[in-house]
Amino acid sequence: MGFKVTADLVPLFRGLVTGLQPFAAAQEVDLVFESQVSSLHAFYNPEEALSEITVLLSRIITFTPQSYSIKVSVEKCSENTDRCILAIENTGVDLSKLGEILSAVKNGLLVERQKQGTRFIASIPTKPNIARLTDATLNGTLLPKKYPNYYATVVKRLTTHFSNTDNLQKAADLKSNSEGVFLRKVNAVINSHISEPEFKVDNLASAMALSRTQLFRKIKELTQMSPQRYLRYVRLEKAKQLLQSKEKDLNVSEVCYRVGFAGKSHFTRSFQKEFGFNPSEFMKSKNVT
Repeated sequence: MGFKVTADLVPLFRGLVTGLQPFAAAQEVDLVFESQVSSLHAFYNPEEALSEITVLLSRIITFTPQSYSIKVSVEKCSENTDRCILAIENTGVDLSKLGEILSAVKNGLLVERQKQGTRFIASIPTKPNIARLTDATLNGTLLPKKYPNYYATVVKRLTTHFSNTDNLQKAADLKSNSEGVFLRKVNAVINSHISEPEFKVDNLASAMALSRTQLFRKIKELTQMSPQRYLRYVRLEKAKQLLQSKEKDLNVSEVCYRVGFAGKSHFTRSFQKEFGFNPSEFMKSKNVT
């Protein structure tokens, strides 16, 4: 349960966009922020203000094709002074009927089809404080440099979640049928050998009837990762599923060996680096509902 603060929504959303720009850049999508107002003070819960918008923006980034752009803008709501408008516009593809995006915001999301893209409009409740605000009474602004640990954790976990193998597969399918088939086959080969520590990039290239150079080029284009990193990533994604499984009551060591890591310490370090928390902490979270 979060708490509310009196602060400026403009730098809050600017900070969110700044934090997600490396994620967008990795997918070769240009992400920019602009605001029609210099400040928009409100009394709000940062968790509530960020959660759905973060999911929405991350999914739009995931499904926007390479070399296109996304613009996030904060606007005043002319009809209701207790709310503001956050508009997200993408170019290159119509995302207006994509369920994964439409389900990100439960209420109040308007979608407008553009000539070469989509405009998503979210109405954000600001609940402004009735009392007059002065600089002395404000709690400050939520900037990444002021809350580095918070933003680092949010960005790390978002990047991880919205780059998972399912969404990478969907992105490959959107590019073309052949690209989708290729990545699906790569994933199938890796998963069929996932418990074998000796299964390396050379084995994957051989199974795909490609040279290491050809495999590198294809996987890098589709996932923004090298084959070696992608192989490790698929192993860790599988580990994450096993750790969260309520049907399979596995401990960390058992999961480690099931996904092809030779030692628990190496597995724990890799998992922590990839997802931002250690396997034991992640496993405990499955009992929290």
